[in-house]
Amino acid sequence: MPPDLRAIGASPFGDQQRDRLAAWLREAGWPRGQMDIIGLEGYLSALIAWPIGIPAGAWLPAVWGGRGWRVPTKIAARPQFEEFVALVVGFMRELDRTLSQQSSRFESSVLRRLDDRARSAGLQSWGKGFMQGLTLGSQGRMGLAESANAAARTIAICTSASVPPGRQAIEQVVSAVLVLMSQRGSRGPLGPLEANQGEPGKAHPRA
Repeated sequence: MPPDLRAIGASPFGDQQRDRLAAWLREAGWPRGQMDIIGLEGYLSALIAWPIGIPAGAWLPAVWGGRGWRVPTKIAARPQFEEFVALVVGFMRELDRTLSQQSSRFESSVLRRLDDRARSAGLQSWGKGFMQGLTLGSQGRMGLAESANAAARTIAICTSASVPPGRQAIEQVVSAVLVLMSQRGSRGPLGPLEANQGEPGKAHPRA
């Protein structure tokens, strides 16, 4: 059965856990089309910034290249599956935490770790993951301001193969994601936003 994210306890997620997850996704034996850590960050960023109410059975399989709820042999053993899911959920919670801090510039993003040679492919992979996340939450597009739609278009343009992969493109992507975060109506798979006691009528994201 798909996991219940509410039952997965919070645990520290930092460089060590991110590196473990990245290395795991690079291993052989996954179904064709599994995400790398860069594409996964884009995918998870879309899930927490835009869509609404997406169950684990709908969004998790895309991480390992699946199209339905069928756990691949690579993580079929329960201990492996639980560790993998915990890492993915930990990554999502960490992204939610850092992106919710509007004063930050998303310094933890894997995009900022790319050197010049890897930047073009990295931006494209991040954008592909992000757009894949948006397709799962198309219902979340209704009622959004034009600035949110413009932000999504900016991400699509800046992560396309036709755009020079400079630092400016990364900054534009980060700024666009923060625009979406400021207007989101939920935290996607992480659940609804909680009311901000200091500002009536506004939502306040909490990991």
